[in-house]
Amino acid sequence: YRTEPRDYAAEGLLAGDYGPAVEGQRLAEYVIHPHAIDPALTTVNDVTVTVGGVGYLLSSDARETAKQFGIISGFRSFQSTPDYSRRFGVAVWRFPTEQDASSVAQALHDTTNEIHHPYIHGVSSGPQTPVGLPQPPGTFAGIYRWDASRTHTRNDSHVVSAFTARGMFVIYTYAYNEGTDTAWATDTIVRAVPEQQVLLDRFPATATEQIAALPIDVDKVLGRAVGFLDNETLDNTDAAVYGPAGWLHFDSHPVRRREAFEATGTDLVAMLNSTVYRTGSDEGALTLRDEFAEITLENYPDLIEDASAPQ
Repeated sequence: YRTEPRDYAAEGLLAGDYGPAVEGQRLAEYVIHPHAIDPALTTVNDVTVTVGGVGYLLSSDARETAKQFGIISGFRSFQSTPDYSRRFGVAVWRFPTEQDASSVAQALHDTTNEIHHPYIHGVSSGPQTPVGLPQPPGTFAGIYRWDASRTHTRNDSHVVSAFTARGMFVIYTYAYNEGTDTAWATDTIVRAVPEQQVLLDRFPATATEQIAALPIDVDKVLGRAVGFLDNETLDNTDAAVYGPAGWLHFDSHPVRRREAFEATGTDLVAMLNSTVYRTGSDEGALTLRDEFAEITLENYPDLIEDASAPQ
């Protein structure tokens, strides 16, 4: 592993074919946090940068539809309650033009004839029942149900999912709830989509033809992560520089960590086989280190410090 910082800019390295992944990583800062919509959603399920597709949740027909419309990349964040009885997620997908996004939103809805169960591999839902939502306009929504006897879960459950076009993006919202009452799932989506639209409007999207020219590093922070060896693999979520809000999607204590970031002036987080946080001062770095140590001890109370370990 590297022991000296790497200067990507001096090496003249731009994203190139990795550009769509970099654009998806940039997008993370402008995707709402599920726990901000419902504070009970405290368990991180899935946080992923996607490239050239929409991921595993939708039917194969819907996945193929997204590819036909030239999907570039996206970012998704899903969280659940600790008992997994409720789950909410949002994905934002980037398309080449506003017309592409507008057309694909309804096409995805029409071709999503089933969705996959969030916790049981290989199990798909029953057919979609379209449903009208009071807001926001231009949202295509449907309800999908699971029978407990077929999925071997403790209760019947359902999902309300929706597609909303916004500029050259499509917002996908997903709310899973055990039981037969759809009120929580519907209300969660109705509240979340307008918030996501407002946040997305602030995203400084890269022109499609300029995505390959995106810099790999930001302020030489990524160059201070140790990186990967040639025989190690990385995915589109790695090799990234996130803003503080983008990084909080990955964090198990997002509210507490946000307060720590604000107090220490932490503005960039680089991830490349190690994680490097840039704070506003040397003192801020020490404070953030102590915060990490404290949370780790709370999560793993049986840990003891090994005085013989290198410090």
